[in-house]
Amino acid sequence: MKKFILLSFIIYLLLIFGCSQNTVKEDQKNDSKQNNQVTSQPTSADNTPVNPHGDGSMQPKQPKQIVVPESVSKKFKAVEIEIKDKNTNKVTTVKASIGQKTSVPNTDITIFVEAYLPDFNMGTENITSASDEEKNPAVKILVETKENKHEGWIFKNFDIHKIEDPNYDFSLVGGVK
Repeated sequence: MKKFILLSFIIYLLLIFGCSQNTVKEDQKNDSKQNNQVTSQPTSADNTPVNPHGDGSMQPKQPKQIVVPESVSKKFKAVEIEIKDKNTNKVTTVKASIGQKTSVPNTDITIFVEAYLPDFNMGTENITSASDEEKNPAVKILVETKENKHEGWIFKNFDIHKIEDPNYDFSLVGGVK
């Protein structure tokens, strides 16, 4: 039994040292390859550094323009937004006119609806609505409370790009004709 344990221990040590030896050699090979590589940063015609992930400009990208088709602006004049108080679980639904500020009753919340797109579509040049049907409804709003100010998109069908407020949750019910 002692011979078996001793033999097992020796095999175990050989496996550990054998595996680690190869790993160290591979790491040394990779390090020497990396040291021999020459890296270069992309440059423009006048040899100034450029952003490899953009259009060559070091300036931040401008937000895409929101284009509301005429058929949408004629069809929808307001949106319904549901506000849930996270502390009391009380839910209030508000009809907010597009392009105007709306105060939420019994709260310190003011909502400004910048745009409503019933069929949200983000292209390479702009953000628009593919149709005037409510297939992928989204609203861009500005929410102000005494403590916070939030701006962003709310999507009816998806819980992405939520307005992150510590006291309230906002969700889009839909457009109002």
